[in-house]
Amino acid sequence: MMSISSGFYRQFAMERVLHGSPFDTLLAAELEAGGHEKVLLLTAPQAVGTPDLARLETAIGNRLAGTFSGLAPHTPLEGVLKAADLARKLGADHLVALGGGSVIDAAKLIALCVHEGIDAPEGLLNKYPTAGVDPSRRPSSAGGWIRMTALPMTLSAAEFTWFAGVTDTAKGLKYVVGHPMMMAQTVIMDPALTLGMGATDFLASGIRAVDHAAERLAALTSHPFNDAVCRQALQMLSAYLPRIHKDPRDLEARQQSQMAGWLSQAGAGTGVRVGASHALGHVLGAHAGIPHGLTSCLLLPAVMTWNAGVNAERQALVSAALGADDIPAAEAIRRLVAAIELPTRLRDVGIIRDDLALIAAKSFHDPGLRNNPRPVETTADVQEILELAW
Repeated sequence: MMSISSGFYRQFAMERVLHGSPFDTLLAAELEAGGHEKVLLLTAPQAVGTPDLARLETAIGNRLAGTFSGLAPHTPLEGVLKAADLARKLGADHLVALGGGSVIDAAKLIALCVHEGIDAPEGLLNKYPTAGVDPSRRPSSAGGWIRMTALPMTLSAAEFTWFAGVTDTAKGLKYVVGHPMMMAQTVIMDPALTLGMGATDFLASGIRAVDHAAERLAALTSHPFNDAVCRQALQMLSAYLPRIHKDPRDLEARQQSQMAGWLSQAGAGTGVRVGASHALGHVLGAHAGIPHGLTSCLLLPAVMTWNAGVNAERQALVSAALGADDIPAAEAIRRLVAAIELPTRLRDVGIIRDDLALIAAKSFHDPGLRNNPRPVETTADVQEILELAW
């Protein structure tokens, strides 16, 4: 007798993804169509003075109310609150975010802070959990939100999620904050923009996309839509990241990698969750300032190894999608990371063994840890994973 499975796919509050034309042309048309009059441009300090930022400012034209370029890696709370204050003072009616995941996450949080009147840490941290939220349901206040157009420079795919990470630098902890209306309204993808990101950071962000797809494909709560997009993402990333490593100006490979990054997050609408690699990556990033792309390089193989006793069949799908069905998923991922000359061990980025206990002690702060296929129940469990990664 055939069994009938239950499940869902939730459509988030994104309205469109644009690609195939120059980013400034697409942005100018988008702002005109939206009727936006006071745009706040958000970016990181390293974008200041670059030709890409100048082109964006020209495209925005007299709609540009101001630029905030103080958004640092791992999205420190201080920068978010300062930018939100500026958005309020300017009366901004739209946000344009140029950068990687930290800048785009910051833009989501800025929109939340402006709408909710948040001007202090206690108004944001631990107040907007993602658990139990249906992000496909727009609240009655949805019309009053400042929305965002995201122009990603990396493959981390933060522009395709309705939640964001924010770091309390004083505590060295990262918090996840979510709201359905934090989702980008529009995403503009132009591979030429990614040339402005350093090669190492860009390739590492590609492994972050591998992490999104691999953890969801290896999850025990499978869904056919999730499986399809994750497989395709892994196939594309394993093909195109080495091409970019070989020729950093290969725009076709960069665009195809952007598409793969999009696919790597598309399965989130099915409710299939990522696991310990993401959770520990948040902790490691906040603890040691390591970019999330690199945390995935370091942690994902170890997590796959630790989980293999409970999801080996699912992990075989990961290996096959990476074109390496004759070896374990952990080794297939490690080989891909090594092929693009990125680090594969915690010791390679300066983490000493004595730090592992402290990192493990912080790990249960991240609620994502409880979504791992193999239950992570104690700090000793976390230390086992970290030892595998060290």
